[in-house]
Amino acid sequence: MNQINMTPTHQTSGSAGADLVCANTVTIQPNETVLVSTGAYVPSGLPKGITLLLFPRSSVALKKRLLLANSVGVIDSDFSDEIKCMYTNLNTVAVTLVKGERIAQLVPMQYVSGVFPVSSSERKGGFGSTL
Repeated sequence: MNQINMTPTHQTSGSAGADLVCANTVTIQPNETVLVSTGAYVPSGLPKGITLLLFPRSSVALKKRLLLANSVGVIDSDFSDEIKCMYTNLNTVAVTLVKGERIAQLVPMQYVSGVFPVSSSERKGGFGSTL
């Protein structure tokens, strides 16, 4: 059986984003929004002051008419759950993402901390936990 690499991977040395793949084959119905598993997690030892921005791959939007529902995902360095993509199907027919298909990309970004007060020193929960 062919093993799928779930580690985000740059396709070229000039790629800003590292591709994420679909961890399981999933079908998204018209106008449905689904969390799609990638099997990827925030790399251990992510330097302080780095966040990961999640973007859709342009081919997913153009060829499959899937929209990343939150536009851009912000993945904090202390996020420990699986990285998932929240896709909405804009088609009038169901769309299938196949296990191993490249569906999104992560771009590491440096940010400035200490600009705003911190309400808690530890994360409680995973996806959408800060609602």
